[in-house]
Amino acid sequence: MKTAFNHVTLIVLLAALTSVTPLSIDTYLPSMPAIAHSLGVGIEKIEATISIFLLFFAIGQMVGGILSDRMGRRKTALLGLGIFSLANFALYLTTSLNELYLFRAVQAFAGGLAIVNSSAIVRDLFHGTEAAKVFSTIASITMIAPMIAPAIGSVIISFFPWNTVFLFLGIYSSAVTFALFSKLPETGSRSTTNILDAYKRVLTHREAISYILALTFSFSGMFIFIEKSSFIYMEYFRADHRLFPFLFGANVLVMIGMTRLNIKLVKTFQPRSILKTGITVQFIAGLTLLGISFHPNIVAVFVVMTLYVGILGLIFGNGMSLALEFFKHDSGVANSVIGVTEFTIAGVIGYIASSFNTGELTPVFVMMSLTSFMAILALRLNVKQLS
Repeated sequence: MKTAFNHVTLIVLLAALTSVTPLSIDTYLPSMPAIAHSLGVGIEKIEATISIFLLFFAIGQMVGGILSDRMGRRKTALLGLGIFSLANFALYLTTSLNELYLFRAVQAFAGGLAIVNSSAIVRDLFHGTEAAKVFSTIASITMIAPMIAPAIGSVIISFFPWNTVFLFLGIYSSAVTFALFSKLPETGSRSTTNILDAYKRVLTHREAISYILALTFSFSGMFIFIEKSSFIYMEYFRADHRLFPFLFGANVLVMIGMTRLNIKLVKTFQPRSILKTGITVQFIAGLTLLGISFHPNIVAVFVVMTLYVGILGLIFGNGMSLALEFFKHDSGVANSVIGVTEFTIAGVIGYIASSFNTGELTPVFVMMSLTSFMAILALRLNVKQLS
């Protein structure tokens, strides 16, 4: 495979697989107040399900990375998606908070098991700048999911009970499972190296780890917004649940634009330079949000937030290609390290953010600024290593 654009079917399949994550998180965001009311708990208890998802998704990726390199990408993806579908149907039947937590954990673990294979497949087939373009192309398609997911969720809860969201997710993931079973080829060669040696090789590669940490902290800032988006727009600014999908989807629309821009930029600039620029812009946007928080209005928050989240379009593809470039034979393990790091740290940071339920925006934006600052520090460590 020599170009990013001569295997459209593969790219669409991987985008459909990767879309499982944003759909699982974003489709039920508009229903959070309804879930809390139905189960008789505070909304912070429902917000915690996002952190549960992130943490168990990370564990699923760790296990999935090992299976991917040894059992095969295709088999691991199908196994994960099969369990994921069953977990969604179980969530549809949920009647208590404990059941919601339990099956949300199973859903997340299975999703991680499946999705870790997507980036590993790209690494099997593409390298360097070409890999960055492929990651960006897949991301630009995948980003349609978080843009339309809240709208789907909003439409569902307008006509049906909140648990119907999980019925939709079960049907979607079952369809993707069938498509992958029919069309997805097996890629790469199965690794025979010791699992601990493979993880040691990844975890001791200082340059790769610096890219992974930079990705992780930028990613964490976005998930703080995702976890608190219902609070920011629907509770603090009293936006209607029918308006929420547009406020949320604008972030994804900007991210798609930035991703398409990145595909053009990598033809002229090095991925590392673009990554550094993207993280710097995100940090500036975070500081601006912090300044706005003392006298907030919905228009200013909306505009700056779309930049803060949207700039990830310049960060994701370049960060992934740079981090995975060093691991030809252990890309499954390397990708699982990225996933575990991203989702574990994002889950912990998101949980901390949800714990600060002060009713004000300032604590949320302080944490978003801090995560971007940590991403900058990670890249600066990388610069020192390269000098």
